[in-house]
Amino acid sequence: MKKKGLLLALLLIVALLCAGCGNNESAASAGGEKTAAEVPVVLNQAEYLLYQNIFYNNYGSQYTGQPATKNGVFTVLQDAYSNVTRYYVWGFLDNTRCCDWQWEIVPRDTKNLPAPGSLVTVSGAFMADEKALDGYWIADAQIQTVVSFTGESAELNMRTMSDTLERVQVINIANKPESFEGKTFTAYGRVAGPGVLEDPYYDGSWQILYQGQTTASMTIGTMINLSGTVASGALNATTVALAQ
Repeated sequence: MKKKGLLLALLLIVALLCAGCGNNESAASAGGEKTAAEVPVVLNQAEYLLYQNIFYNNYGSQYTGQPATKNGVFTVLQDAYSNVTRYYVWGFLDNTRCCDWQWEIVPRDTKNLPAPGSLVTVSGAFMADEKALDGYWIADAQIQTVVSFTGESAELNMRTMSDTLERVQVINIANKPESFEGKTFTAYGRVAGPGVLEDPYYDGSWQILYQGQTTASMTIGTMINLSGTVASGALNATTVALAQ
């Protein structure tokens, strides 16, 4: 118990020191809404530590019912297992971009949502709920758009998702193919072999087949972006490009 208390105290200190890590872009946009064709990169160590504590160190009950404000990237995930649309705000731990955090949110108004990939500020109440994908979400969330995303759009816009959320969406596509047949998509990942896309950072996390432009001339491990339509649980890619 003493060690756990000391760990929590140290993490809280780090959180206070890093509380402003992800706010630079928001401050720069204070004069009015901006637009961007690229998904913003939000780095926030404090949010990552909090995410780890809540979902892996069982500290969620300490935050239940408290107000929550998050600055990050807005995205939308289609959950075919529960037949619901889920909304998230997310960001990275650091510039390696291999470690991410994401908070499920329940928007107060689903009729006027920002485009997935937009930089947003979310305010609501952190609540436990069995309907949330991981048991917790930010309820009654108000979403303020800071930078509106104007880049490529799709029904399954995985390029606006964190690596973790893309993995969840890919699992849905592969295991519930009938729910996604014909839907447009964007995706990113590494070349695992000709016609095979895999997790951009982690081996053995996920793979999915894609049809269309071959990657025979691309070295295994090359980062690529794809877009097209879903067909029979695979990605029918009309465009394949090297990731910038």
